[in-house]
Amino acid sequence: MAAPPSDPGGQDAIAAALSPMAEQSVVCPGCGAVVPDVPELRSDHLYVGAAAGCWAAYTELIGREMAEPALLGIHMLAADVYPAQHPGVAGRQSSQSVWVHLVGLCLVLEHDFDVAMSARAKARLAAPDARFEWLEPPSTLGPTTVLDILATDGAEEHARAVRYWATQVWEAWGPHHESIRNCATELLRS
Repeated sequence: MAAPPSDPGGQDAIAAALSPMAEQSVVCPGCGAVVPDVPELRSDHLYVGAAAGCWAAYTELIGREMAEPALLGIHMLAADVYPAQHPGVAGRQSSQSVWVHLVGLCLVLEHDFDVAMSARAKARLAAPDARFEWLEPPSTLGPTTVLDILATDGAEEHARAVRYWATQVWEAWGPHHESIRNCATELLRS
């Protein structure tokens, strides 16, 4: 398992990114991170259960990964981890999102798929008419958050931290591994 990121919490990075927007803090219902309360940002995402400040941090992460060519390969893994750590509440879209992203984590972490292979496989699960049962989220979804990833320095540390984050979130969903593995196996057979 990779080492944890060098600046757990990433409070400085997110505070710098969002400081003009917020004076109060809230706890993100998905990951438990303490993030700026930014009521001017939409926080009622259709299927991701995150505080607006946490979602803003995730968009900052996406921007970093898209701007840095060395991070493009790890981006799809981060794009699976974040929604898996922020499952929202039971509903068709949130159920599908959780399944798709957890199968993605399974394919990368247990089947050694690269992110491009995982994305192609997951596309078959993301059909608009697909239906998935709700997986009751565990009480905690891992101690690493998007803030920890934002606190990394350099592409190598960032990639190690995302992989560590992915492993923690995947392990947290352990009670559902059998169902997720069966879905991944069926996907691989088709």
